[in-house]
Amino acid sequence: MKKFFLFSLAAASILFITACSGSADKLVEAEKMELHGAKLLTENPGFTGKGYVSFASHINGYIEVPFSVKEDGQYAVMLNFANTTKDDWSAVRVEFDDGKYLCSQRLPYSEDFSSIYVNAPMEVEKGKHTLKIIAINRGWMLDSVKVSPVTPEILAKITPSVEPVSKNASPAVKELMQYLVSMRGKGIISGQQISTMLDVDVINEATGKYPAILGIDMIDYSPSRVEHGARGNVVRKAKVWVKNGGLITCAWHWNAPAQLVDEDRPEMHWYDGFRTKATKFDFTKALKDHNSEEYQLIIRDIDAIAVQLKSLQDSNIPILWRPLHEASGGWFWWGSKGASNYIELYKILFDRLENYHKLNNLIWVWNAQNPEWYPGDEYVDVVSYDTYPGKRVYGTFHDYLQLVQTASTLPKLCALSENGPLPDVVKLGQEKSPWSWFCTWCGEFVEQGGSYSEEYTDLASLKTFYNDEYLITRDEINLGGN
Repeated sequence: MKKFFLFSLAAASILFITACSGSADKLVEAEKMELHGAKLLTENPGFTGKGYVSFASHINGYIEVPFSVKEDGQYAVMLNFANTTKDDWSAVRVEFDDGKYLCSQRLPYSEDFSSIYVNAPMEVEKGKHTLKIIAINRGWMLDSVKVSPVTPEILAKITPSVEPVSKNASPAVKELMQYLVSMRGKGIISGQQISTMLDVDVINEATGKYPAILGIDMIDYSPSRVEHGARGNVVRKAKVWVKNGGLITCAWHWNAPAQLVDEDRPEMHWYDGFRTKATKFDFTKALKDHNSEEYQLIIRDIDAIAVQLKSLQDSNIPILWRPLHEASGGWFWWGSKGASNYIELYKILFDRLENYHKLNNLIWVWNAQNPEWYPGDEYVDVVSYDTYPGKRVYGTFHDYLQLVQTASTLPKLCALSENGPLPDVVKLGQEKSPWSWFCTWCGEFVEQGGSYSEEYTDLASLKTFYNDEYLITRDEINLGGN
């Protein structure tokens, strides 16, 4: 497996950890590990043994200790750690010494030493192995590591929960969550964003199959676009798609509520109002004053979209709901004022839909694309990334998987919520990748002139991927009686 590093080794401390030979369930104290470029300290109380490893000021430190197990099976890794970076962001990446990736995760704040499981079981064969743990950012300490056989109780802690974050979740949402979790590492669900239905029809003509997920956008239901004559029609299309057995993911290119630039220049028209440069609307005024005109306009817009989401709810349709996407890029107005303002806006949106409108058909997909922009585990069901690597570049995107996993402390489902070329489904299957779905973008990425476009994914690769057993198409989805 190819090894990916999102962060340079100059910014990461590398730790190789292993349990004692012949013991699959033994605590390994820090002082029993061979240290390279890291220090064994004793200043902070509460550690066991003779000390702990500090990553606060040592770069490229690592520890090597091989572990062995007596039989093939699933094992869990437990870290006894302390993380005093309350106002910062620290995370850990876990892989084997051959580069095989296990998972990444954010470390919760903990002044005292406490235990946390690594958010994935590891499949290992009988014998000796070497585990590698990479410290992403500094400021945390490691006291000990334990490798144990996985029990049902442990497995429930280290895999994504089937319970959605919405307290109002409908049975259909719960069923879809259970399905997504059950398919993790067993298949990737195909998806296609639409501008028109030609985007999915050309795939069917080329492969004989439809993608499982239809990607829609609430853009034309934005009040500032409706004021200019826009009329949305994707809700109707979504209902037909679901009747034919498919699933729905929904984004919202939120046209700014007011103060559109509307100039005859590229990406500066009224219909470009979701772009930062195409509006002068300052949503931070709404955050500071809930009696302001800006706040009332934000609520007006959210309420307008709630009407459309309720229409889908009335048809018992669960939605993979991906609002405020790609925020950390700054090219959309909701990401133009930094992480803290984005997070506050995200929470307002969540609260309005969840607690005021009582919507019960949403699975919340976070897509700000930067772990420092994460609103919190209680607001997110799925962490996702949008990737456009270049024409006919078919990747597995493990670097982005690492990135989105480090956003959350809990294990979460992961998705490629937008892509240009299709991911390399064959390799994903070989590696049992945990990506839940992909959603190819519309227009030139799939269709030109009414026919399939090979510009981004050539026809031979499309057919190979769509006929691979790891890719799930619409006819293979069986939820809610479909």
